[in-house]
Amino acid sequence: MLSYALKLFGSAAIVVAVCVVSASRADAVVFRDRAAFNAASQNLRTIDFESVVNVDPVLDVDGVFFSSTRQPYIGTQQGNKVLIGDTIGEFTLLTVFLPPGTTAVGCDQFNTPMIVATSTGESVTMNQSDGSTFVGFVSDQPIVSLIISLDFPEPTPSVLLDNLSFGQRRAGNEPPVPQLLVTSDTSRAVAVDSVTNESQPFHVLSTHNFATDGHTRITFFVVGLTLASADLPFVKVQAEDQQQHVFDLPCEAVGRVKNLSWMSQVTVRVPDTLAGAGNVNITVSVRNKVSNKAPVRIE
Repeated sequence: MLSYALKLFGSAAIVVAVCVVSASRADAVVFRDRAAFNAASQNLRTIDFESVVNVDPVLDVDGVFFSSTRQPYIGTQQGNKVLIGDTIGEFTLLTVFLPPGTTAVGCDQFNTPMIVATSTGESVTMNQSDGSTFVGFVSDQPIVSLIISLDFPEPTPSVLLDNLSFGQRRAGNEPPVPQLLVTSDTSRAVAVDSVTNESQPFHVLSTHNFATDGHTRITFFVVGLTLASADLPFVKVQAEDQQQHVFDLPCEAVGRVKNLSWMSQVTVRVPDTLAGAGNVNITVSVRNKVSNKAPVRIE
């Protein structure tokens, strides 16, 4: 999962893909009906392998990474394109690494029997007698990966996976809460200069600037919701210094990250009032839903 962070941000933020990882059991709710799963989820994105072209072997699709002992690939089964994870001897294993902030995941699994489990500890054994080829999980904790495996009977069948959906848990009628991405080693906000792509520390003024005012623009990255340019009036970014003074950072642009439909970016202007502030905690609010706090350094 490290590769897409490098492609997106260069050396400035190579640890994006390993943040917000949780291995604790979260007692996810299990669904065997897609309609019920959809009703319990929001911001769902679905990978239908019919639409994935010129990818052989498959490594990642929309920032979702697929891994198995033998390289997974797209093949045709009964006239449909599906992702295939071949068995190796007497063992089958396909691991799907999900984007940060995923709390809902579901898929169609066409070979049975097969064990489908999540990194949060839930597991379902899919059998032909179930009458359903769908399984979904919705959790209040991040689901880092989906693991599909089997070591019986012999030989074990290959994984046939289709219509992988991922998104967030729905909490009533409440809008989704943004999650500010942080690095795994320092828990600092993943943030880059919008012009140079350099990481923190930042300065109020920059010599490399497209704006005539000379002020630095910082881009932050959020998951858990999808932002478009029309959402700009509803996005608010604030910084809190060590004396608990709160400063507004004028938000100038929002939108999706290119090639990653589940990640959004927010670009702000650094105001004069933050000159020499040092470490400040950043929050991103969208429609009054406030993200986690994450520090950046402004010198």
